[in-house]
Amino acid sequence: MEGFRDASSDLLLDIARPSRHDVVLDYACGVGMAALALAGVVGQVQAVDELADALDEGRRLAAELGMDAVDFLRADLYALPFDDGAFTLVVCQAALHRLPEPVAALTEMARVTSPGGRLVVLDAVVDAVTDEAFNDLSRLREPGHRRYYGADGLAALAGEAGLSVAERRTERRTVDLDYWLQAAAVPAQTADLVRRRLREMTPSVHERLDLAFADDLVSFSYDVLALRLER
Repeated sequence: MEGFRDASSDLLLDIARPSRHDVVLDYACGVGMAALALAGVVGQVQAVDELADALDEGRRLAAELGMDAVDFLRADLYALPFDDGAFTLVVCQAALHRLPEPVAALTEMARVTSPGGRLVVLDAVVDAVTDEAFNDLSRLREPGHRRYYGADGLAALAGEAGLSVAERRTERRTVDLDYWLQAAAVPAQTADLVRRRLREMTPSVHERLDLAFADDLVSFSYDVLALRLER
């Protein structure tokens, strides 16, 4: 069966290069967008998170799509219930920014990655211009957001976890502001605050985010970094 695809899927599949023989873990899976994308390529995916509501939504979405190749499991992300080297492919998509201990998380991901396996991390990244502004905006959108890192900072976290970068890719992503807010179920009052804060940002931030206004529509762009890591 074809896997579920969203804007992140092509980059994920391209750098992870999954095969039918892979044993896969989607770490801090949320509703399982990465797991559902991979499920059409690999045999079975374990999708783990600590967020019960997100896991329930992932199960609902998988059932709606008629996909039974994803097993959603609630687990302690820093003490996974899996043996060392249990997975040939571990992915963590759009999640590291909400984890309070990213190095410990990467270390635990590395523990369950088999020798010669691949560990793939994807997340939005910031630079010196957008760091404070985009992180503040993201905390309003997603209360559980901790921080987006710079590209070199994210690679440095991997190094602290004893991992080396085997491959690194960056993709520019453009989103509609209303869609970005609706995808996180942002309340109307908070959404209005986000719109106001976005307009009040400095010209240099507007330029770096490619902020565009067209009638009532607002769009902006940011970079997504994909790292393929090795032990």
